[in-house]
Amino acid sequence: MKVAISGKGGVGKTFVAGGLAYALAKRGFKTIAIDADPSPNLALTLGLSPREASRIVPISENKQLIEAKTGMGYAGVYRLTFTVDDIVREYSVQTPLGVNLIVMGTVRSVGAGCTCPANAVVRSLLRHLVVERGEAVVLDMEAGVEHMGRATARHVDVMLVVADANLKALEIAKRIH
Repeated sequence: MKVAISGKGGVGKTFVAGGLAYALAKRGFKTIAIDADPSPNLALTLGLSPREASRIVPISENKQLIEAKTGMGYAGVYRLTFTVDDIVREYSVQTPLGVNLIVMGTVRSVGAGCTCPANAVVRSLLRHLVVERGEAVVLDMEAGVEHMGRATARHVDVMLVVADANLKALEIAKRIH
């Protein structure tokens, strides 16, 4: 099962994603949480310290992974193939709550470029990730609707849209729906 958590910024997406990932892991699912937000905080929600979280290497910065899975650089991202075990074993960080965490990528400094490579990796990962019975993937998406235009979460089974009572949050939720 692949579930994406989406909505306006500040409505609790990361809280919901972390809670869902923890609940699934507690029920015995082999769970991968993917922080697909360019302002990643899911590690903290899943019990890692700020110091531990800062040491996570985003998967989009792992050039060896890109080349190993595609046979080339970013241009060939579409040929990625993964299994849950592959991701857990090689690229995730185990959190204190029993969830395996992957951070996709962020903009590290002014003028460092966009998150296009990270979004391409997420899209390809979701398309080619084989999720078996008893396994779950929970994505904490970036705020707003940008991920819709990039089709980042095209290959999920469920899109859970989080909103609060704010009119703008409800408008964003309606646009995502």
